[in-house]
Amino acid sequence: MAQRSWSDLPRDLIDRIFRRHMKIGGKGIEPKDLARCSLVCTTWRSVIADIWGKNLSLLSSPHRPINMRILAEYQNFQRDPPQDCRVMFVDSLFHWEAIMIGPQSSPYAGGVFLLDIHFSDRHPFKAPKVTFQTKVYHPNIDRQGGLCLETSWRPITTILHILQVIYARFNDPDPDDPIDFEIAHIYKTQRTQYEERARVWTKKFATASQISAIDWS
Repeated sequence: MAQRSWSDLPRDLIDRIFRRHMKIGGKGIEPKDLARCSLVCTTWRSVIADIWGKNLSLLSSPHRPINMRILAEYQNFQRDPPQDCRVMFVDSLFHWEAIMIGPQSSPYAGGVFLLDIHFSDRHPFKAPKVTFQTKVYHPNIDRQGGLCLETSWRPITTILHILQVIYARFNDPDPDDPIDFEIAHIYKTQRTQYEERARVWTKKFATASQISAIDWS
């Protein structure tokens, strides 16, 4: 395949897509930039998918060969993302960032929640590590944003399924299998107090300004 040159694109288009000036012959486009581009529109996602399909070296490194399962999951996610959830690369194929908008029917309504996702070199035979970067008052999320996926993870499980389960927990916490036992107790015995604290945390920590982390256009 002929070497693609990003400098062939109109300069104003590059500036608008990447939100920064790209010098010809400079550092060039990084994987995380490609991921952000893929969120712009369906057409651009097709362009990026085509590049990935023909030049997978863009997503690999000498120390971490490309994982086709992770790549396929990312492409499938971008083709048909679930409601109120998006993902993007951070610095490699093995490190993603996700964003969720709290369901309107929950105490987390209007909140913008950022999650960090790290995949193992052994994926899918080892569960990914998913943590909330945004503080969340919830019985199934610890105070450092940690989640427990190991017991429910299977090699056939996809990250899309995991994120859908996490999203569903906003409306339907499981206090019988908690990580934070104090919050679980409050949920069971003082539901009104639980919901009020969840709303307060959402307003305090899950501010709408975080939505700029990912382009939703």
